[in-house]
Amino acid sequence: MLWLAIDSSSASGSIALEKGGSLLYQCYFNIDITHSETLMPQIDTAMKFCGFSPSDLSGLITTIGPGSFTGLRIGLATAKGIAYSRKIPLLTYSSLELVAANCYRSKHPILVCLDAKMKELYAALYSPTLENLISPMVIKPEDLVSMVDKTVLMVGNMSDKIKPMLELKGIEVHTALEHQNFPMASGLFSLKKLKPQSEIYNFEEIAMLEPEYLRESTAQIKFNQKNNPSR
Repeated sequence: MLWLAIDSSSASGSIALEKGGSLLYQCYFNIDITHSETLMPQIDTAMKFCGFSPSDLSGLITTIGPGSFTGLRIGLATAKGIAYSRKIPLLTYSSLELVAANCYRSKHPILVCLDAKMKELYAALYSPTLENLISPMVIKPEDLVSMVDKTVLMVGNMSDKIKPMLELKGIEVHTALEHQNFPMASGLFSLKKLKPQSEIYNFEEIAMLEPEYLRESTAQIKFNQKNNPSR
């Protein structure tokens, strides 16, 4: 069975192919063009490079959020389009959980912190085996620091900013290796095994899938602030 994994939850993106439990292909891209310009060409390249056609796909996995509003929309729309056309299952996982999976079986709880802009974070706390300890949320750095009361392993692109704030509070903080701070599509295959979902094609369930933004877009927030100063 051939599976395609997609992550477009941040400015960077990645895709991966797996067949029979073996990783065949992975591509990571972090270039200054939109996912609408990169995603399908990369998928086409991967399929051709590995000698497959779209009819060979058995299923897809993608991140559903939180993250870049535009990236999530493009990634989910792309995955839905392929799933509909091939009538194959589409599984979704949290982008924060995907980053946490880079540190699976660590000695300490895994604190994921990603830049949410507007001086806020996307954050979640997971056990070493990826059980939710603090569910994904959008939060101000100081509010997150007030919630953490034990040693953690930090991962994500905001680790360098949050680590000193936690240490000032007296919390012992370990940090992931640099390459572990980024969401990689191949990690979605691991999540599929660790946290299995139904692999039956269901048009209605796929149609109902929406990105999990956790908040309004930056543009909407600024619009609301302009028109409702007291908010």
